[in-house]
Amino acid sequence: MSQLVSDAMKQQSALLSMLRKENIYTYSLEVSSACANHIVVNGKERINFISNNYLGFSTHPEVLKAVRKAVDTYGLGTGGSPMMCGTTDMHYRLQEKIARVYDREASVILPSGYQALLGSIQSTIGKGDVALMDSLVHRSIVDGVILSGSDRRMWLHNDTEDLEMLLERVKSKYKRMLIIVDSVYSMDGDWADLPELHRLKEKHGALLLIDEAHSLGVLGKRGYGLPDHFGMMHAPDVIAGTFSKFAGAVGGFVAGPADFIDHVRHNASAYIFSASLPTMTVAGVYKSFELLEEEPQWRERLWDNIHYFLNGLKSLGFDTGPSRTAVVPVFIRDQEKTMIFNKMIFDEGVYGSPVVHPAVPPTESRIRLGIMATHTRDDLDRSLEIFKKAGKKLGIIP
Repeated sequence: MSQLVSDAMKQQSALLSMLRKENIYTYSLEVSSACANHIVVNGKERINFISNNYLGFSTHPEVLKAVRKAVDTYGLGTGGSPMMCGTTDMHYRLQEKIARVYDREASVILPSGYQALLGSIQSTIGKGDVALMDSLVHRSIVDGVILSGSDRRMWLHNDTEDLEMLLERVKSKYKRMLIIVDSVYSMDGDWADLPELHRLKEKHGALLLIDEAHSLGVLGKRGYGLPDHFGMMHAPDVIAGTFSKFAGAVGGFVAGPADFIDHVRHNASAYIFSASLPTMTVAGVYKSFELLEEEPQWRERLWDNIHYFLNGLKSLGFDTGPSRTAVVPVFIRDQEKTMIFNKMIFDEGVYGSPVVHPAVPPTESRIRLGIMATHTRDDLDRSLEIFKKAGKKLGIIP
């Protein structure tokens, strides 16, 4: 074993070796097709439940047309950072579009959702401040808080009473308090209580930052996420998000007051010291925002599929936890059985994502599924039959 592998890493290395030996390792497999409702993995076509391409926009003809046009005009990449030659007219157009979507003065785009969260948090809090995070926030938020130099506290998931007690305890100790939540939680598929979070932040003089990663394109009458769903577009102080879900692309954004966004541009390391998002991607994302407005049928199809598949899993006896969005966990609650179950459905033609320790506690092990608007009814019915067969064989369902 390489000297680079520490003693702490050896236990994980042994587990990975065992999974590969038993032929139940299904991470980072070779994909040789576009990310559609069906996907070619290891040379075989399977029903795709592993992606976050909820609306299927990454293969929409109008998106691809916009991307091709941008390639012809701008080439492969910008050749520079945003502060240098990496901000094209298309970048400015997209930033203006995002600001209008969230009814904010300004926005800025970054190369990834991860960097958007790092940059937004670093620009909001620092030494002498405290971040108050829901216990199930995405790891990028935790990393952003660590890099900011602020103190950090966790409160029980979606328990705003616990949050209020925490606010009472810490508000006299810090200059600034920042409440941070996921709009929709990436592992459980439930969403944050924005009205109550807004009430608490106003009452206690805190700030509120939300991560719209799994909410944009899914929630709200217009598909504009959690603030749109509750009709509270101005409830959060800062909004961060990604293009990897609703557009099936890459890149991230931060939206807020103009002076704050200017501060992000000139102080966030994740923005300053990184190459700019390729203009071809920017063009595809811009078209995806237009499709949210012009073709609402994709969100309607997505929600039809969410309700149909969730109800189907529950009727079979599967535990899907608190999910009510396109993120659907199927709880197995046993690590080894989770990996075996996933391999069984994979061999039958369903590509899902096994989530085990350290991503979640062993008793929270699950198969994580992403529902797409482009899934057909036949895709869903076939998958339910495959889940039923594997679940009964392993004693997961009656």
